[in-house]
Amino acid sequence: MSLSIWGLFLLLLLLLTTLGWLAMRAAADRAVPWLAQRTVDLHARADEGLFQHAEASVRRLQAELLRRLDAADPDATQARFSTLFARSPDGLWRLRPELVDVANAPTLYLHQPPRGLTPSAKIRAVVSHDLLREQGPALVPPFYSAYMDFVEDGLMVYARDKDWGSAADASYTNTGYPTMQGSEPRHNPARKVFWTPVYQDRQANAWMVSVIKPLDWHGQWVGTVGHDVSVQTLLDTIAASHDDEGTRLIVDADGNLIAHPHLRERIAAADGHLQLANLNEPALTQAFALLSGSHADSGVGRTADGRQWVAWSKMRGPGWYQVYLLPQARVDNLLLWGLLGFFGLGVLGLLPVVWLLRRRVRRLFAAPLQRLTLAVDALGQGRTPAPIAMQGDDELGRLAGAFDAMVEELTQQHALQATHAHLLQTEVDERRQFMTRLEEERARLLALLGAMKRGILFADANGRVTYCNTAFLDLWKLPTTVSLAGHFACDVFDMTRSTVVDKAGFQNHVRKALSNHDDSSQFETALQDARILLLGSHPVRDAQGRHIGWLWIHEDVTHERQTAEQLIQLAERDTLTGLHNRRKFEDVLTEFFRGTERTPSQAALLFFDLDEFKYINDTFGHRAGDTVLARIATEAMTLVRDDDLLFRLGGDEFAVLMPHASISDAQHLAERIVRKIAQTPLVLQDRTLQLTTSLGIAHYPTLAGNMPDLLAHADTAMYQAKHLGKNRWRVYHPDRDAAQEMLAHMGWNDRIARALEHNLLRLHFQGIYRAHNGHLAHLEALVRMVDEANPDTLIQPAQFIGHAEKSGRILDIDRWVIRESIQLLASHPHLPALAINVSGRSFDDPELSDYISAQLHEHHVSPKRLLVELTETSAVTDLSDASRFIDALRRTGCTICLDDFGTGFSSFAYLKYIKADVLKIDGMFIRDLPHMQDNQVFVRAIIDVARGMGKQTVAEFVEDGKTLLMLRELGVDMVQGFHLDRPRANHPAFNAPPAMLEPG
Repeated sequence: MSLSIWGLFLLLLLLLTTLGWLAMRAAADRAVPWLAQRTVDLHARADEGLFQHAEASVRRLQAELLRRLDAADPDATQARFSTLFARSPDGLWRLRPELVDVANAPTLYLHQPPRGLTPSAKIRAVVSHDLLREQGPALVPPFYSAYMDFVEDGLMVYARDKDWGSAADASYTNTGYPTMQGSEPRHNPARKVFWTPVYQDRQANAWMVSVIKPLDWHGQWVGTVGHDVSVQTLLDTIAASHDDEGTRLIVDADGNLIAHPHLRERIAAADGHLQLANLNEPALTQAFALLSGSHADSGVGRTADGRQWVAWSKMRGPGWYQVYLLPQARVDNLLLWGLLGFFGLGVLGLLPVVWLLRRRVRRLFAAPLQRLTLAVDALGQGRTPAPIAMQGDDELGRLAGAFDAMVEELTQQHALQATHAHLLQTEVDERRQFMTRLEEERARLLALLGAMKRGILFADANGRVTYCNTAFLDLWKLPTTVSLAGHFACDVFDMTRSTVVDKAGFQNHVRKALSNHDDSSQFETALQDARILLLGSHPVRDAQGRHIGWLWIHEDVTHERQTAEQLIQLAERDTLTGLHNRRKFEDVLTEFFRGTERTPSQAALLFFDLDEFKYINDTFGHRAGDTVLARIATEAMTLVRDDDLLFRLGGDEFAVLMPHASISDAQHLAERIVRKIAQTPLVLQDRTLQLTTSLGIAHYPTLAGNMPDLLAHADTAMYQAKHLGKNRWRVYHPDRDAAQEMLAHMGWNDRIARALEHNLLRLHFQGIYRAHNGHLAHLEALVRMVDEANPDTLIQPAQFIGHAEKSGRILDIDRWVIRESIQLLASHPHLPALAINVSGRSFDDPELSDYISAQLHEHHVSPKRLLVELTETSAVTDLSDASRFIDALRRTGCTICLDDFGTGFSSFAYLKYIKADVLKIDGMFIRDLPHMQDNQVFVRAIIDVARGMGKQTVAEFVEDGKTLLMLRELGVDMVQGFHLDRPRANHPAFNAPPAMLEPG
């Protein structure tokens, strides 16, 4: 029976395989031509796009050139010819050297005819120069060049970074070029666009083809307009195609082979004109014969010898043909694999049928007999057989039922005995597993405690040590060979007490810890070797809450305490001079006035700055200025008393707080400071300079009743001294308050109001560029004011922003800048983004974020294109208001930039609360960066932290190439500064796509 079943299986399998082969053969003869034609059509359409674009572009250029030629003013244009071009000593006309800009403008070489240049030639030279300068950068790329030939033997060409004019010499000529020959009326009477043969451009090291449109003006042929189009990528794609998927090639209508994956060198040797007839390649010859004989732009067929499928499709433009050769052997190979797959499917389909048939026979006859035989054998050997459980009323079924009933009675007796034995064994196994888990947990706990860097000591309820890890011994410098287990904890701590500085405090901590069964305690102590340990004691209780011992955890916190001290030192000290900084000044002054509420006292405050310090920075550089500030700080430190505090508030501003000092004490110190600075010689770059200072004095409570008044009066007194001739000091008196300054301040308020009313504010723009490639990232808008007295002069923001902030007019200026910037973004959709500065006073304006959102919505501007810059100083002055303002701005979708980042020591900490997207590193860290090692470390830290938090960084004040290179090495994202771009009203970004812009 089994042989009959397997014979039927083989017969069916053979029949299915034969039918499958015939069906696949018929399907292949239909599918292969369709797939081949589809493949070559897709490649042809994909590759011809650039050619069609080139034809359309050259037609448009020719039409635009003719339009401009007809509209040109002959006299003005000829006059302008002399300003643009000059005749070189070799006789060629070229663009004047000072006007050569190969990145943005075309170049020219033009031969001088025997009778001189005609007015027509001069007009065409000027008009074509302006046209290519305007449109060339947008066309190159995608095209390699855009140019115009002159019948007078010359060429106006734009090719990015290629100076054709300077490269040409007197032997250069375009007379015999295919571009000129194909444009002659006798060769091209219809004046059609035509394509040159392919050629190798040696300078670009690429294969090119040119598309040409004849140029006729005033009824005469005057030249051509054309593009050079690189086909190197197309040829490389053909060369990289794989043979196992068929062969792709390109031929022209004359039978010249242009691209082939294996004949690249021969095509290059033939200068792109390799005739198929000269190759002795039967497959290629038959393929071209099939193509040329069809007289159709596309088609598919099989070669005469039947070995190749050939599909072709004509590419519009140069008229080349994409050809796809698929060997018949490849198709036959695929059919063979398909037959094998069909055979495998047949095997998989028939095997289950045969298996089910055999399974049916086995279930009905063989299996019941085998089960019955095995059951009888098992019972005879004393084992309990499994139930036969046969269904049916036949003889086999009745016999199996009787046998199962007999076995069931025996099984029940054995089950009762086995159950009792199993229960006993289960209990033993559970106890063994519980003990194993306890041992494993103990081993893991000991490993964990041993690996900890904190010292661990366990003691039982009697105070005896039960465990001590290696770290505990290391912390207390105890030998690792000593075992403390079994010793009393108090004895162990007696052994370590000699290394403790505060022995009494340490002993008191141990005594209280051993007597306390309820609460944990901590004690920090210094050791003789200058280390600091944090000692923690914790009572230990079991699950029922009973006290079972103590746990001591000892930790070396020396590094943490030293770090904290260093952080405090850095937070309160000026890094340049080592003096207390502005933050420390504010804290000390606040603490002093808080103390005066409890205990009345007096104090004097001195403000002074250096006269004409800006001259030092501008003349000798900021490094020299830093040297001067450090010297002045050193000299001033020698004059103040031990109780006095000297601060550097920023720039060249200093302050001295004299607690418990009288006005007389302050006057005496002021005189010494002014005299000392005036007598201190400073040598800078072999020049000896003499600086002076202006100093103001305010006294509490004599001349000021609170901290704001004290600060304001000291500042006013300093400016009174400066107005009186500098190099002197003055004590603040109310009757001497600067009335003239108040009038000036009021005058500025009026000027700002008139500027807002009469639209006298202007925006200038400075580019922010990507550091890695120099492309424009976005612009920053900077406000200026037109001087009413001299409309040609712009007032810088430093002169009026301070007055605007004091008067509240800054809020109106902020809204004006926001409105103007959003309108600019709407009218210039190609601009990537625009950054604006918002003052700290605007944090209190709850409607500003809604105003920004409404303006963006009204002008249909994406919020991502607007960056809002906030200075770090203003943001951290009132952190809660700044956080609320930034959260509201983020809901509008705008990007938040934190300006002047790094001016405060706690800058990194503020990032947790100020959710900024971009950090602009303060310029004081960037200026002279290659020579400032400390600044390099700080800038690298800012960049690393910003990258870790997913933020971008901008470095401002980039003033030289060395600084730019270093910033790129440090990994900054964007750069800004005079080395790259200067603020200006007519920024090039408004006239060109930003991707084309680079610093300049």
